[in-house]
Amino acid sequence: FVYAQSSQQHRLNIQRGTTAKMGYTAKQISLAIIPKCTGFLSLLGSSYIFFDVISSRKKRSQSVYHRIILALSISDIIASIVNVLSTWPIPSDTSNVFGASGTTQTCTVQGLFNEIGNISTPLFNASLCTYYYVVIRRGWSERRIKKTEKWLIIPPILVGLIMGFIGLPLMLYNNSGWLCWIAPYPSGCHLTNTCTRGELANVFRWIHYAIIWSAIFYVTVGMFLIYNKVRKRENKTRKFTVFESPKIKEEMKMAIQNAAEEALKYDSDGENYADNVDLNSHQQHDVSPNHHGFAQEQQPQEREDKTTSKKADDANYTCCCGILSRKRSEKETKKKKQDAEGSGSSNAFC
Repeated sequence: FVYAQSSQQHRLNIQRGTTAKMGYTAKQISLAIIPKCTGFLSLLGSSYIFFDVISSRKKRSQSVYHRIILALSISDIIASIVNVLSTWPIPSDTSNVFGASGTTQTCTVQGLFNEIGNISTPLFNASLCTYYYVVIRRGWSERRIKKTEKWLIIPPILVGLIMGFIGLPLMLYNNSGWLCWIAPYPSGCHLTNTCTRGELANVFRWIHYAIIWSAIFYVTVGMFLIYNKVRKRENKTRKFTVFESPKIKEEMKMAIQNAAEEALKYDSDGENYADNVDLNSHQQHDVSPNHHGFAQEQQPQEREDKTTSKKADDANYTCCCGILSRKRSEKETKKKKQDAEGSGSSNAFC
C-alpha cells in the first residue's frame, strides 16, 4: 500500500515538474517512527530469549527445542534491527521519506538483512511447529528428534540466505516506502519501463509472499492437528475421572439412595442398631456427669438419638467407601473384614 502510494506520488511529481523535497505529512512521519518502537520491543524480547538459551549449557547442547528457539531468536533479532533502522539507511536525496539519511550502499545492506530475517523467521516457526507435532502427536523421543534436527534448522537458513543474496546482483534492494526492501528504482519506473534498478522486483515479491504464506498455512494446519490430538486425549482421560464419568455419577446416586432406604428400614422395623456393633461396647452404659459431678446414666431418648445419628454416619461412610474402593479384589476385602474387631458394620472395611 505504501509502495503504491509512493509510486502515485512520484508520477504526480513528474507531471507537475516538482521533484524537489516537500514537507512531510503525518503519515510519512508515523511510518518512520512507529517501526522503530515496535522493532525495539521485538529486539528486547528476542535478545532475552537468545541470552537465556546461550547462557545455559544444558539448553543449548541437549535440547533440540531450545536450539530451534535460539535460531528463531537470531533471525528475529536481524529483522528487528532492520525495523529499528527503518528510514535511516534510505538515500538522503530521496523525497517524501522522513529521516532518510543513508546511501545506496546502506540501503542495499538493509534490504539484504531484511530479506534474510523476514524469510528465516516464519520458516523457523514452521520448524518449531514440526517439533511440537512429532512430540505431541507422534510421540517421538528426544533421541529420535536429534537424528532429524538438521532438517529443522538448516533449510530455513539456506532459504533465507538464497533469497537474500540473490537480490544483490539483480539490484533488488531499494526504497520501498519506509525501509529498503525489494522495490524498483526509481519509484514507479515499472509503469514506464524506465527502471535503473530492481526490474524484477515484482516477481521476487511474489516469491517472497509465497514462502511466507506457505509457512503460515503449514503452521496453521499443524496447530490444528495438535489441538485435535490433545482434545481427543483429554476426552478419553475425562471418562476415567470420578466427577466426570456419567457411569460413576449414577453409581454414586444409587448407592446413596440404597443407604438412605436401608437406614429407613432399620427405623421402621424397630431393629436394634446395636446388633451390628461390638457387643462389649454396647454392654457398657453411656454415662455423663451431672451438675454435682457424679456419674449419671444417659436417658433412653439421648441414647436413641445417639444411636440414630451413629447409624446415619455409618451408612454414609459405607456408601462413600464402597464407591471409592469398588475395584478392590474380594480377597483383600475378606482379609480386612477378618482382621476387624467383632462383626460390627460401623468399623467394617468397604
